[in-house]
Amino acid sequence: MVGFPRRRKVPVALTCLLLLFLYLKKGEQVRHYELFIPHQEPKVVWDVLADFSNVAKMNTRITGWELLEESGNLDRWSYRLVSYEDMLGGWLFGVNVNRGEVLVEPINPPDHYYRQETYTTTSLRGLLTIENSGTMNLHRSHRSNTPGTLLFHRTRSDCPLLFHFLCIVETNANRAVFLENLRKWFEK
Repeated sequence: MVGFPRRRKVPVALTCLLLLFLYLKKGEQVRHYELFIPHQEPKVVWDVLADFSNVAKMNTRITGWELLEESGNLDRWSYRLVSYEDMLGGWLFGVNVNRGEVLVEPINPPDHYYRQETYTTTSLRGLLTIENSGTMNLHRSHRSNTPGTLLFHRTRSDCPLLFHFLCIVETNANRAVFLENLRKWFEK
């Protein structure tokens, strides 16, 4: 029977155990993003971000959306959804399926509004499950004597250590597209 020589079995076994550990061990990736939108009130930006159909237009990396449920009133509401997202290397890794809930509420109107999202993402053709969350705080602000809205966006995911770099690349790519589209929205 053909196999590994005896002296190679231990390093191969250790390598397999290390890869298994890195696949099973979750790490925490926290990312921070900021966008200043000049000449816009926080409530106006919040209204755009609170509307599911607007967010779908800004997340252009997402290829499909399903709104499952919506509840609340004009001041505080939430919705559950499923989205399908192309990954970098999607031909190999497949599509991310995101199941999540979004909560939108004023904190201290008219100066501070809030948006929170939590998602469970299934990736790598179902082999990987990641818990993601994000918060957006919109504050009245000034930059270079220009009034506007300052958006702080914090994301967190518990991607396995083996895919740490891929998770950061994906998060940065998604947020760059989303924030650029949000900026363009208010330039119209």
